[in-house]
Amino acid sequence: MTVNKNIVLEVNSISKWFEQRTSILNLGVKNWVKSVDKVSFKLHEGEVLGVIGESGCGKSTLGKVLIQLESQTDGEILLKGESVSGLIKKDKKLFKRNSQMIFQNPFDTFPPRHTIAKIMMRPLEIHKIGSSEEERYDICKTTLEKAGLKPGEDFLARYPHELSGGQLQRISILRSMLLQPSLLVADEPISMLDVSVRADIINMLIKLTKENNTAVVFISHDIAAARYISDRIAVMYLGRIVEMGNTDEVIQNPQHPYTQALISNCASIDISENEEPIVITGEPPTPINPGPGCYFASRCFKATSKCLESYPEYVEKENDHIYSCHY
Repeated sequence: MTVNKNIVLEVNSISKWFEQRTSILNLGVKNWVKSVDKVSFKLHEGEVLGVIGESGCGKSTLGKVLIQLESQTDGEILLKGESVSGLIKKDKKLFKRNSQMIFQNPFDTFPPRHTIAKIMMRPLEIHKIGSSEEERYDICKTTLEKAGLKPGEDFLARYPHELSGGQLQRISILRSMLLQPSLLVADEPISMLDVSVRADIINMLIKLTKENNTAVVFISHDIAAARYISDRIAVMYLGRIVEMGNTDEVIQNPQHPYTQALISNCASIDISENEEPIVITGEPPTPINPGPGCYFASRCFKATSKCLESYPEYVEKENDHIYSCHY
């Protein structure tokens, strides 16, 4: 349980809208793509929140907003009780040290012409960790070897193209954790890796973040992976969180029709033998000015006319399990 731990991240009704370019015929008319829409949650020290949903639901945009690679259109983000916008104005370098991100493709993460030594030592130099270049080198070497990348000096001398995707993603995680961040956003960190190395990468991520008491937002379309690593799960659909709660509670007792459909179609999740997969028909509606009803209504097997008229408020069950559905 994490209820007795300090809150690291507090997200209050944040939205990220992108203005769509209009044609000459529609000049003066503004259309907004609502990639993230009124998202709220809290995250405690050492807690892992898994964010799942279909491609295009806004998961990655949410991650970028949390570490301010994208600024929110509306709402407020607090890191350790302080406004992120205020923290950036006061000390941008400190904010970056406290909030790190791991990206999906490790080959796009690093400059191809830099050695691993230069790549790993650069953030240490920026944040004045280590009193000399030799000390920073030793820190990186020790860190690699503790993670099983031995001998460390051999890996430090290589270039990114000389390593496998799994090795690079390990180094990406290690580099982020060298700074001992309070918040880590992992955006699909295993989706491009071989199945054989995924479990090792996840276990290393769990070990490092638990040792440092780092709060983690784990973004994934892989429900089984999110279930394995996460303390809580948030289900996103078209920019909004439609259900959130304790991982086992959400997986075993999903309340929102979209969550029920996702889980029923996940072969690696144990469900009742008599339960048939729920088929979601049609394509997700456009994220351009959606509404006024439930965004899932056009594809929902439980939808009624009420669902088309108004977006449902959150319903709270026991153990902070919430969902957004009229029924």
